[in-house]
Amino acid sequence: MSWMQKTNRREFLAGTLSASALGTLAACMKETQKMPSTERMPVVFVGHGTPRSAVWTNEWTASWEAVGAELPRPSAILSISAHWLTRGGALVTASREPRMNYDFYGFPDEMYKVVYPAPGNVGLAQELQSTLGGELPIRPDNEWGFDHGTWVVLKYMFPKADIPVIQLSIDYSKPASFHYELGKHLASLRTRGVMVLGSGNMVHNLSIRPGMNNDQPYDWAQEFDAAIWKSIQEGNHQAVIDFQKMGNVVAQVHPTHDHFLPLLYCLGLKTEKDEVRAFNENFQWPAVSMRSIVIS
Repeated sequence: MSWMQKTNRREFLAGTLSASALGTLAACMKETQKMPSTERMPVVFVGHGTPRSAVWTNEWTASWEAVGAELPRPSAILSISAHWLTRGGALVTASREPRMNYDFYGFPDEMYKVVYPAPGNVGLAQELQSTLGGELPIRPDNEWGFDHGTWVVLKYMFPKADIPVIQLSIDYSKPASFHYELGKHLASLRTRGVMVLGSGNMVHNLSIRPGMNNDQPYDWAQEFDAAIWKSIQEGNHQAVIDFQKMGNVVAQVHPTHDHFLPLLYCLGLKTEKDEVRAFNENFQWPAVSMRSIVIS
């Protein structure tokens, strides 16, 4: 099943809750009230690459583990993954025990046995509805759970799986500027112990497979990746938002731009006082950049 079929199947208006589930949401507001006021939490964008990293430890998983050990411990994590797309609104996971979503096929059996049993946070999910409700329709969802853009990364960053995690879908019908501005509306979460995780890739073209170009990144892929990183370093977020204006290379680096959008949410959360550093500044495949950033 293609990603577009998945998007159509999960049209926003199909996301509803029963009366009993709504009652559960109201009762669980206590979870949100318990979240403490904190120093401003970091924001992390991770290039997640192939889901095979779920069982294949490598230089990137080692880096995720190291970064997770350095970060302050969050009270909760909000993940915005390239692998959950909706149209006409957004969904937010609203289950106390989110399910595992093995949203890939053709991989070794052991990958479908990995479990990341982090709890959800129903109260935080409801607060997110209130926070973003003025910007777009948003509904709770009990079906999606954690897709591999979330659990493959968090499996290494926070291996105990004892931090509540929720996911917010990406309304793929909206322009890039919308996602950047929506990220700004999440700013209050940072001072309440919530770490926002964006999971995608700065360059993502899976039609270019391992072995092509002698397993070296293409010049055009490196140039786009470097240009985006340069704009981020210079604080030129408008250039990043306008990535689709960068000419013919855009169709090569992002045949579909779903993997770029999580980065815009993260940049929208940056304050003037924040610094940005990069890690995993390399390529996994000839057209998959693993460059990741921490904003803190």
